[in-house]
Amino acid sequence: MDEIFIERLKELINESELSYEKMATGLGFKSKSTIFKYANGKITKIGPTGIYKLAVFFGVSPSWLAGFSNNKYENLKC
Repeated sequence: MDEIFIERLKELINESELSYEKMATGLGFKSKSTIFKYANGKITKIGPTGIYKLAVFFGVSPSWLAGFSNNKYENLKC
């Protein structure tokens, strides 16, 4: 996955103050190591559905998370 995605995901993880276990549970991942692997570039293939799921969980724009926009909260419906 792109460097921008990794940097932005790390930013969201650090800002959230949630444990990897709580994030994994909230995202429906089988293992807490999945989110860790995304954030460290160990899993490099994440599709649009995965990006969308992460963006919704963290309350940010999928376009921003994927690196297509610099507006973190663009097009979010509150």
